[in-house]
Parts: sequence; structure tokens; C-alpha cells
Amino acid sequence: MELKPKTSGKPEKERKNDFDRIHGDQLRSLLDPGEELLGVAAVNWQRSIFKQTVSAVGVTPTRLVVQPLDRKGKFDGQQATFIRKDEISKGSYGGGGGMGNTPTSLIMDSSSIDVKIKTTGGEKFKFMLMTGQGMLGGLAGGPSQRNGAEALMAFLEGGGSSV
Repeated sequence: MELKPKTSGKPEKERKNDFDRIHGDQLRSLLDPGEELLGVAAVNWQRSIFKQTVSAVGVTPTRLVVQPLDRKGKFDGQQATFIRKDEISKGSYGGGGGMGNTPTSLIMDSSSIDVKIKTTGGEKFKFMLMTGQGMLGGLAGGPSQRNGAEALMAFLEGGGSSV
């Protein structure tokens, strides 16, 4: 008796950890002609103390594209936010989630970062994202997320101050 996998005729479910493949094309459609997308990452955008939005961040040489997602990780029609490098008065990043020396805090610090941006217009942005490495790397986006996180940190090093 030979076992064969069932085929339902439906397309294979998208891998959740390949964020660039899933959201990269949509972010590329928001770019100006000739603008290059250096990285894509999933972030938790803290808009206020009571409101957070999962978003896709696209990093280009000159700006960030922040596209909010719905609860299922799909584009829901909300307008993207653009943050130009020359509009950043202060940008910083550091370990995310660590509030002490507990094992959980150490794991969060090693696998996530907090990003804070302040613009010349006074707007403040706070993002938390997984780095795609460490103990939770494969579950947290893997290589695509790591590339996006590295592109975001490099962007901030060129646009503001880094911690």
C-alpha cells in the first residue's frame, strides 16, 4: 500500500516566516520609480499606550514605509505611513522586552529590539520587532525578518543616533 499526500486543489498555505515574500510586492508597489526596497520586517507599532498595530515595514535608502496589517496579517486598506530619513531628528534602537535579569527577559533582549523615532515635526514612532535570530529566530521570521531588522538598524544609524 502506497501513501500519497492528499491534494485539495487549493494553493499551498503561505509560510508565515517568509514575510518578505508575502508582503514585499505590496510594499514595492508603494515605492517611487527607481526606489529600492532593502528589507521588509514585521513590527508591532505602538501608536499610543492603548493602541498597537501589527505592521509591515519596508526600508529603502531614503525612507521607511509602514503599512498597517489586519489581525490576520493581511493588508486591510489603511494608508501607509512614510518616514523620510531627512525628517528624523532622533532614532534609536535597543533590546526589547527585557525588564530585568530573568531568563525570559534575557531571551527577549537577545531576540527582539525596540525602535524609537522622533521626527523634526514632533511625531513619535515606537516599534518592537523580532530580530529573526537567537533561540526564537526560526519562529520569528527567520532570514527575511533578520534582513529587515538589519536594514532598519542601518537606516537609523545613518539618519539619527543609535544606542
